[in-house]
Amino acid sequence: MHSQSYPITLAPNTVAEFAANGFVTTPNMLNDDELSTYANAVDAEVAARTASDTRSVREKTTYEQSFVQCMRLWETNSVVRKLSCHPALAAAAAQLLDVASVRLWQDQALYKEAGGRETTAHQDETFWPIGSAPLVSAWIPFDAINQHNGAMAYVPGSHHVGNLRPVDITHQSKPYDILGDPKLNKAQPQWVNVQPGAVVWHHGLTVHQAAANNSTQTRRVFTVVYVASDAQRVKSWPCFPLDREQIEVGQMLRGPGLPVIWPQPDTLPIPPTNIGEKSGPQQRAQF
Repeated sequence: MHSQSYPITLAPNTVAEFAANGFVTTPNMLNDDELSTYANAVDAEVAARTASDTRSVREKTTYEQSFVQCMRLWETNSVVRKLSCHPALAAAAAQLLDVASVRLWQDQALYKEAGGRETTAHQDETFWPIGSAPLVSAWIPFDAINQHNGAMAYVPGSHHVGNLRPVDITHQSKPYDILGDPKLNKAQPQWVNVQPGAVVWHHGLTVHQAAANNSTQTRRVFTVVYVASDAQRVKSWPCFPLDREQIEVGQMLRGPGLPVIWPQPDTLPIPPTNIGEKSGPQQRAQF
């Protein structure tokens, strides 16, 4: 473990559990006041970005039925920026990945509406041209979440098998059944119930899925994705944050759209001026 002064030092068994299973829950990461402030800010941003969409769940595409997705809220909302760049969360990400420094890869609201369908099992990192760089997602619920209203499930240890075949979660064609991949040896996803204030973390190569929302309320979740600060672009296929920063294959990540957030900067990162893509499946964001 790297020697730094962390706002919250994770217990050794928490780090060991993440290393073994590829996911772990950390309770009490955010207090009630923080949760209320951040949830209200994310709610407002989602409402503003989706104000013109009056379709019912059944009128939406299969992909859109899985969740209402709004990306890079940190670039357009100063309150959400404090959550996306929260030093305790960024430090926890660095500890789980066992790296000295992490960048913000992206954030996103993933609001699964009442009646929203399940999210097909997949890996995240296969969607992005950064190979198997150390990457972890923080899944931050604003409500109590269980299998009835859209909980996540993870295949323990699946991050150890490396990159599997990408899953078309946009459902433009029949998606690949990654749970049947022989490398997983018939391992089954483990459902995780979670309370507000806790954070569920998963590795970029952990196979995971989400349940349908069979409740009458929207499942409100915000996610932040962190990547080791020395990660490189390894493939040339289109990827918004890398293309915006004009990062070529073989170059390290850089730029205001991919800021280093641990070690904690002296001031909050300043978003890029060319914000561009705000939401939608262009990056096939993942929950």
